[in-house]
Amino acid sequence: MATPTQAPTKVPQEPDPFHYDYDTVQTVGMTLATILFLLGILIIITQHASPVSRSFPPQPQEVAVCKASLPSAAVPA
Repeated sequence: MATPTQAPTKVPQEPDPFHYDYDTVQTVGMTLATILFLLGILIIITQHASPVSRSFPPQPQEVAVCKASLPSAAVPA
């Protein structure tokens, strides 16, 4: 304990490791959220536009190959 005649010694201050620039954190967060939101909308739009090729009925040859590969096709009826 220091007596009234002694000056207290100064302890060197270490920089605070948890100091954040909140403006930068907020800006980066909002930028990432916007990019991910727009990417999600783009994926949804492209998924709705691409199934045009899937709307056609399968070719008879494809159906025969698919039926032959089923496990029930090996069991005699």
